[in-house]
Order: sequence, then structure tokens, then C-alpha cells
Amino acid sequence: MSRRSFLDWLADTFHLRDVPFMGVPDYMFNIEYWLGAIATAALAWQALTGLILLLYYQPSNAYDSTMAIIHTVPFGSILLSSHLYGAYVMIFAVYAHGLEVFFRGAHKRPRGAQWVLGVLLFAMTLGVSFVGYSLTGDVLSVDAVGVGKGILTALGLSGIIPVFFGNGTQLDLFTRFLGWHIILAGAIILFFALHFYLAEQNGFMPDPKEVGYKAPAMLRRDDPRIKPWWPRNFAFMLAIVLLTWGIILLIPSILAIPQVLDKVPILFSPYPGPSPTSPQASSVPAYPPWFFLFMYKMADMPFGLATDVVMGMFIPLIVLLVVPALDRGDLLHPLDRPWVTALFIMGLTWVIELSVWGAIQPGVPVEPVWFVLTIIPPVIISFGGMYAIRRLWVKVRGRVVGLAGNDASSKAGFRLSKDVAIVLGYLTSIVAIVAIAVSFTLNPISNGPYVGMMWGTALISLAASLLTYFYTEYL
Repeated sequence: MSRRSFLDWLADTFHLRDVPFMGVPDYMFNIEYWLGAIATAALAWQALTGLILLLYYQPSNAYDSTMAIIHTVPFGSILLSSHLYGAYVMIFAVYAHGLEVFFRGAHKRPRGAQWVLGVLLFAMTLGVSFVGYSLTGDVLSVDAVGVGKGILTALGLSGIIPVFFGNGTQLDLFTRFLGWHIILAGAIILFFALHFYLAEQNGFMPDPKEVGYKAPAMLRRDDPRIKPWWPRNFAFMLAIVLLTWGIILLIPSILAIPQVLDKVPILFSPYPGPSPTSPQASSVPAYPPWFFLFMYKMADMPFGLATDVVMGMFIPLIVLLVVPALDRGDLLHPLDRPWVTALFIMGLTWVIELSVWGAIQPGVPVEPVWFVLTIIPPVIISFGGMYAIRRLWVKVRGRVVGLAGNDASSKAGFRLSKDVAIVLGYLTSIVAIVAIAVSFTLNPISNGPYVGMMWGTALISLAASLLTYFYTEYL
């Protein structure tokens, strides 16, 4: 069966030509338009590996069962480490996607509800990650439980501690955590389905230059540049999925190699920390995952835990939820909405500052003077800098927007010849086949990290091969 006839068979069997998904212009086959797809691919990996891990995890013996998955279950170390790094990739992609959406102005009408759903998805992703890394039962899990209980107590919500943390026994604690992990994961999938539905109905946002940097920015479904979703969008999306999964497998597998593992900071270790009852536990700082560092550092501020939590968690969440209301104008360029942009830059700077500070000095109380020296400069620099840049932008805006043109797809760029692309496609396919063949010669328990490296390499190579096929066939 030829490649074309196979694709026709696939399309006819699964009615793929009838799928009502919207295609996109050629210039949108660019990574900046597919950050949400990367987060989605990571979510799919989390669901797949999470269900398999569920078969082996025992809430009655959390730490030992977690370590047994690594050391006694075939491919267990790959499943556990990639499940952790799948969460990392998903959270990083959501951060990048949110920033790209804001600075592009894609949260404006008609996509305000999409933005709100995205913010809620982000909050739930952080919540499911908190519960997930607490499930291991290691020393960091114990620290996380203590912090969680302390926050609820400080907020006057100690009465609901049993709802989240159980009745005080280890069995009840980890049974609750497992239940909440599954509940939140299910909620994420449901909210994502609604988010995807709205995204599909509203369509990809075109390059802002095409609409003169004004909302509503929408692609017309009768735009002649838009070709059918099948097979162009599917091929590119599949390549994104394979690339994402390959990275999720490759990075933690490299870090899990014994010669490398001892040098990896606990913040990025692919495996759990020591048991809370082990002698090593006392030497481990109370680190959260990297994406919680800024929240943990806020808890060290000198205003009391309740105020710190409100400032570090609830106020930022509320601000993000009301961004569509704060930024209601129809102008898309970030310099045409300077104060909201300055607020966003200020908040991002605070997150980076507090995360670095939390990594350097975890759990160290902050003196008021250091709080002022950390918090005030980003305010002055963000708003003062935006005011100065805005004055310059007003003088040149008309010329810049006028020169932008109406067709973002006309941008020139470096292009490989199709012959070179075909050769690269064959080479990457060979690499994938060799990597898979090598993985079958390795022990799935004792050589788990090396198997993961081979699988990751194979998936990345397949993604590269598929991208070259996409390039030669559809662009």
C-alpha cells in the first residue's frame, strides 16, 4: 500500500475529512501558535502514565511503593520520572502560552472566556501538581503537607483540613491525596475540553499585523489561505505530540543516569527525595518544585502567613482572571495598552525574583527592608520604563502599523530545499529505528534511564522525520 493510499484509507475509515476542525494558513505552522498544543500533548502523557502508575501505587505504603516502582517494576523508573517531567513541561508550556496570548492580545474579544478558562486550568494544574509530588511520601512530601496545613490554619480554615489531608493517619492522608489527584486531573480534562471547544469556534488568532493591531482578530473560515484540517494540521500536530513526548522522556532519563543523578539539584531530580525517617532527611532543605518557589518565598514575608498567602496566591489569581475586564479596549499591540502590559511585566519580574530567592534561601524569614528592596524596583522599572517606551511608540506607531501590511504569510525566511528535507527525513527515521532496536537489548529495570533515553531519542527523531514530510508535502 502506497503512502497516499494509506492516508486515503485512514481518512475514509475514520471519516477524518469530515472532522469539523478549522485549518490554518501556512504561516501559522510555527511553534508560537502551538504552545497550547504542547501543553495538551503533555496532559495526554500525564493521563497515560498516571493511569499505569495507579496500578502500582499503594497509599498504605506511599514511599516504599514509589521506590518499588523505580527499582522493581519494568520501565517503572521511566514511567515515574517522565510523569514528573511531563508535569514540568506542561506547566512551562502553560506559562509560555499565557504570556504569548497576553502579549499578542489574544485574550481580547471574542476570546475572554477562553482566557478565564485558561487561568482556571493553570490554577488546577498547579493544584494537581502539588498533590502529585506529595504522593511520593518523601521528605519533601512531608514538608508540603506541613505547609498546606499551615496555610489553611492561617486562613482560618483549619476545619477543612480533614477534607484535604485526612484524619491524621498516613493511610488516610495518601488515600485523600490520591483521590484529589484523580479528581483534579478529571476536572482539568473537562475544563480543557471546553477551552478547546471555544478555541476551535473562535479559531486561531491571525497575526495582529493583518488586522491593524485591532480586535476582534479572527480568521475568516472562507479565507482562501486556509486549507482542510486533514491531513495538514493532523500531521503537524502529531509531530508536536511526538516531539513533546520525546523531550518528556529524554530529559529525566539523562538526569537519572547514576553518574549524573548525584549532581542534579533536588529541585530538578527525576526521583523522589529521601524517606522522612532516613538520616539524610535532616540535610534536605524544605524545597517545593521549581514552579512553587515564588509562592513558598512569599510565605517567608514579614506580614503574617495569611497576608502572605493572599498576596502571593489569591491576588495574582484574581488579577489574571479579570485581565479581559481590565484590558477591554480594541488595541492589540502591548505598547497600545501600556499600563496593563506594565502590570504584567511587573508580576512576571516578581515571580522570577521570588523563585530565584526561594531557591537560594528556602524557608528563611524576610526582613521588611529586603521586602521593600525586592518589590519596589520592579514597580518603578516596569511602569517608568513603559511610560518612556510608550512616548516613543506614539511617535512611530502610525508608520509601523502602516508598513505592517495585511498578509503575514508574505514574510520571507530560510527554507531548505525539498531534496535536503527528504534526506533529513530518511536519516531521522533511521535514527529512530536504531534507537528503538537498541532499547530492546537493555534491561527495563536496571537500565531504565538508558531505555528512556532511547525512546526519547526515537520519538524526537520521528517528530523530525514527520516534520520533514510535512514540509515537503504541504508547504
